Amino acid sequence: MKTLGKVLLGIVGLVVLAVGVLFALSSRAVGKKYEVTARPVAVPTDSASLARGAHLVEAVVACRDCHGENLGGGALAMGPVGTFVGPNLTSGKGGVAGAEIERLELAIRHGVRPDGTPLLFMPAEAYTYLSDADLGAVIAYLRSQPAVDTTQPATTLGPVGRLIVARDAKAFIAAEVVDHGATPPASVTPERSVAYGQYLANIGGCTSCHQASLKGGLELGPPGTPKTADISATGRVRQWSEEQFREAMRTGVRPDQTTINPFMPWRAYRHMTDDELGAIYDFLKSAS
Repeated sequence: MKTLGKVLLGIVGLVVLAVGVLFALSSRAVGKKYEVTARPVAVPTDSASLARGAHLVEAVVACRDCHGENLGGGALAMGPVGTFVGPNLTSGKGGVAGAEIERLELAIRHGVRPDGTPLLFMPAEAYTYLSDADLGAVIAYLRSQPAVDTTQPATTLGPVGRLIVARDAKAFIAAEVVDHGATPPASVTPERSVAYGQYLANIGGCTSCHQASLKGGLELGPPGTPKTADISATGRVRQWSEEQFREAMRTGVRPDQTTINPFMPWRAYRHMTDDELGAIYDFLKSAS
């Protein structure tokens, strides 16, 4: 019995040690400070820019998926992985839309707070590609929305989430992969072209969720979410016509009648124009 007791105490000690190491490593990752300099961005007030911002928010960068239909915030509970909270994006009490431009630019493009610590589960690896004009239009649109008075709680990591962050911080911390020294374009021209399709694929998250190679294979979302698909020219999309691609993005149903996992934000992408979806299709078909 004494031997068994010692063994059990040893096991308990190892578990406690492992938990302590896990907590320390994950805490170091979420508390890391990144040296980032905010880039000045002009926020327009003209109707065309507001319309552009509205379209980007609704159809491309899909803010409502994480921040709620009224943009007042939302939460995604992922069990032991954690609860990821999208803050209030309006100008109401507890909202961030009225914050300094520098703070918003750091959060959106770099995934960090003003003190340099990272935001969790903020897809800045996609939004870092936003042009100055488009980022300004997005902020202008958010500031024009009805104020919602809601203060959201902070994102929390569960034990599995801490394990993931301890092993690979890039999984939840975009600041680890963003090129903080890159200079975004001043503006882009919306047109039916491979270049514009790549821009939309970047800011829309295609090249982050499906990887730069578009080969997919990442495990994103709640437990049970399938790996992201291969959408390169040698993958599934290769077999689709442009009409089939548009239909899949607008209905969430593939040509073979299987459904696209709801974690894929096709509900936002369905609001893209035919030319936008066509440009993305051209880009995907061109990628080897």
